[in-house]
Amino acid sequence: LSRRLERQGYTVAVADSGRRALEMLSTHPFDLVLLDIVMPDLNGYQVLEHLKANEQLRHIPVIMISSLDELDSIVRCIEIGAEDYLPKPFNPVLLRARIDACLEKKRLRDREVALFEQLQENYQRLRELEALRDSLTQMIIHDLRTPLTAILTGLQTMEMLGELSEAQNELLGLAVRGGQTLLGMINDLLDISRMEEGSLQLEYTDVAPAEVVHHALEQVASLARDKNLTLTTHLPADLPPVPADEDKLRRILVNLLGNAVKFTPRGGTVTVSACLQPPEILFSVADTGEGIPQEAFERIFEKFGQVETRSSGRKMSTGLGLTFCKMAVEAHGGRIWVESEVGKGSVFSFVIPCRRW
Repeated sequence: LSRRLERQGYTVAVADSGRRALEMLSTHPFDLVLLDIVMPDLNGYQVLEHLKANEQLRHIPVIMISSLDELDSIVRCIEIGAEDYLPKPFNPVLLRARIDACLEKKRLRDREVALFEQLQENYQRLRELEALRDSLTQMIIHDLRTPLTAILTGLQTMEMLGELSEAQNELLGLAVRGGQTLLGMINDLLDISRMEEGSLQLEYTDVAPAEVVHHALEQVASLARDKNLTLTTHLPADLPPVPADEDKLRRILVNLLGNAVKFTPRGGTVTVSACLQPPEILFSVADTGEGIPQEAFERIFEKFGQVETRSSGRKMSTGLGLTFCKMAVEAHGGRIWVESEVGKGSVFSFVIPCRRW
């Protein structure tokens, strides 16, 4: 058999016992094992079991050879993990065909393993680059906050330096609102990054729902006036304080209100409501805007998600605001959802627990 295989162009190594075969396999690379069943020291079944139990050797294909032309022997070898079985005396054509088939499978598997290792290496490198990019981005965003805060402080101080004309007041207001919007986006980015890392700590206090809603409305009031929108509220007088991070809760409402104002046409209405639904409190922001297609309900909460309205065909860029809302609500142990119909407005609702467990 060895001479026949060498004539066919294969490199052949011969072991005179099962134990010697295992020693050779552990020190040299092989592509295929032709394994006799009857051998001294360790028989073929035992060698096969050792091979398949070894993580480094188990993927080498094994063809069992024996003069025992019995079905039980064949079945036992296949069950242990042999690729194939050849009876003695050897049929040259069958021998060549089965060896070639096993070697081809080995080559394909080796190629898959090499490709998988390359993919893993590339994936690890990509993760390292993404981590570096995120770290650099977060550092830049964090550093932007200081000069932006200084600009806003300077603009707001100008109002105290003397009387301004109506046009000057209008331009100053535009600049301040633009700066506050940009500062809000920076804060959202930083908080989203911390929430993704699991490092954001909420600062719980007893928050009055009506008070936090009114503060949020104040921040979008000028935007609503510019579009001649009506801002209304439905807030029961007996709403109890709820444990929450007041800053995050206000920013959730500001983002939802800002989104509603942005996509509500002139003369429309935006309504904020809150009600007690023990053991939770429900907040809702409703608008009379274009509405959102139902198939986009989940996508709008993704980072930089965009939704195309059927009526106008324009892109509704939701940026980071709704992503922040979702993550901040979930950080409070709550949930957020949207109900909408194209052409009939949208209602964004979220609930948070009434007590901190």
